Amino acid sequence: MRPLRHLVAALALAGSLMTPALAAVPAASPAPAPATAAPAVPDAALVLDTARGKVAAGNTKGAIDGLAPYVAQHPEDAAAGRLLGDLYFRVPDYARAEKVWKAIVALSPDDRETHSRLGSLYAVQDRVSEAIFEFQKSLPSRSGYAGLVMIHKRAGDLPQYIAKLQDATEKSPFEAGAWTELGQARRSMRQYDTALEAFTRVVGIRPGSCTARVDLANVLVDLHRVDPAIVHLKVCLQNDAYFYPAVVNLGEAYLEKGDAGTARPYLDRALSLRPEGTEALVDIGYVYDMQGDWKTAVTYYNRAIRADPMRPEAYIDLGYDYNEHRFFPLAEAAFIKGISVAAEDGRLHYLLAVTYNLQGKIALARVEYQRAIASEEPDVARAAQAELALLPPS
Repeated sequence: MRPLRHLVAALALAGSLMTPALAAVPAASPAPAPATAAPAVPDAALVLDTARGKVAAGNTKGAIDGLAPYVAQHPEDAAAGRLLGDLYFRVPDYARAEKVWKAIVALSPDDRETHSRLGSLYAVQDRVSEAIFEFQKSLPSRSGYAGLVMIHKRAGDLPQYIAKLQDATEKSPFEAGAWTELGQARRSMRQYDTALEAFTRVVGIRPGSCTARVDLANVLVDLHRVDPAIVHLKVCLQNDAYFYPAVVNLGEAYLEKGDAGTARPYLDRALSLRPEGTEALVDIGYVYDMQGDWKTAVTYYNRAIRADPMRPEAYIDLGYDYNEHRFFPLAEAAFIKGISVAAEDGRLHYLLAVTYNLQGKIALARVEYQRAIASEEPDVARAAQAELALLPPS
């Protein structure tokens, strides 16, 4: 669940390695051949953390240069490979991104996250059939469903794709997977009422499924029906108290209601379940913002960026705080870094436009408003269109 507050906010405004010591050679002994020290084994967590830190600081090239040799020597480290591919994709260097990601799925054919990335890569290159294949291999990932909608829309056969999904549910009305695929497709198209109908059917078929309850809660929040969403998330937690998505989403739901006091224990529990959980870090930062402690909020947003520098939410909230306190260069830097990893995010373009506008950088603001208008976020596009019309003529 991505809280509605992210949209509301947008519209409102390596460590050193020790060298082993060599034993002293007795004076009476002949000098032995020099011993070759065993190569130091890189610490995977340190390598990833160092790369993420460089991305967060805006040094994508440095992150690639540090990560590429490690990935070449450790092809089994899928997390490092995915991040390296992400960075190549953003540069962009599509050939290297494809090579890295295909090496991962060659070793792990069921790696859904990497199949989804390959789908996005092929979509950008208009390799439609290959994109569809990879997105299908990524299911049931949320990004895979959204990718299929996007690529079928681009291919001009989206109505036929949706009709096929609908037909599957009619032929197999008790097949939860068919209803889930239809619901995810409808939600990706922002057809929330029909998505709600589909996810309700999934919960009816699998009432004990936490994933089904979370899907239903997500679309209920899309429809601004937060209280029923809370009910479903609590039912999930009765079945599995350690299901991170439900724990963090429950905290977010209470934030939607403005109830930070109830939200905070759930968010703390989520962070204990997943210490680098980006959602929990961003949400706890937001709690501090609600309490007027924006400086502590900023520390959590920066932690979230370091934990996963490829997601936009923390850049949005970080830049928003800097904007609110008129630290415009810091706000610009946050939004620009966010755009570098999420170029299609309309909220980032809109907020960067606002920042430029507040400083009188009208030409730059105009460009960013136009990019926000071109995004697929209707509320952001409308706000950007209205504010663009108020700018003085060029």
